Amino acid sequence: MLFHQIIDLSHQLRPGHEARRLSLERLEATQITGAPREEGWYVMHYIGMDNHLGTHLEVPYHCLEDGADLAQIPAQQYVAQAVRLDVRGYGEHQAIPLDAVQEAATRAGGIRQGDAVVAWTGWSRHYGTPTYLHPPYLSEEALRWVVGHGIKMYGIDTPGAMNPDRPDRLNHLPLFEAGVVYIESLTNLEQIPQDRFLLVALPPAIAGLEGITVRAVAVV
Repeated sequence: MLFHQIIDLSHQLRPGHEARRLSLERLEATQITGAPREEGWYVMHYIGMDNHLGTHLEVPYHCLEDGADLAQIPAQQYVAQAVRLDVRGYGEHQAIPLDAVQEAATRAGGIRQGDAVVAWTGWSRHYGTPTYLHPPYLSEEALRWVVGHGIKMYGIDTPGAMNPDRPDRLNHLPLFEAGVVYIESLTNLEQIPQDRFLLVALPPAIAGLEGITVRAVAVV
């Protein structure tokens, strides 16, 4: 299969300028190798960060004590044929209903078993503003309908599967109970020229970790 374009679906992160912690501490060569380097450039860093920062993915261990962590999920689950569902037009804290999601899926050619589903709300345009933290979201009925197709990954261009009507504000469990990898804060979805594409979002295989910032890309 030939690919012609790679589209970056991740927000750039700038240490010291993010809403959540992201800091870099440069290490001297003597700290790294145990010996000084008289010439040349040789640098490494300690990174201090919230692991749910910017575009990031989450796995079942985030909400399920016995759920799989990043390392326990096979690498192939982080790569999938994806379908983009155009559900733009909803405002702050509005639930996107089942019928709207079904219509979007029909327009995109349907959801297939093993797909990644990407919900395109258009909300990434608010990234970095207070409005971004009050996004629309798929209703629980709609999310369970999507998950019921046997998908591998689910992504959205908002900061979370929030449901303000729930006491915990979360709407993650339908995903994690089905073993689905979940990606938050995608961007540039409007740059993808077609509704079906290859989604790649490979995280480091860190045992005991439930989520991590990721460089997600669409390959078309």
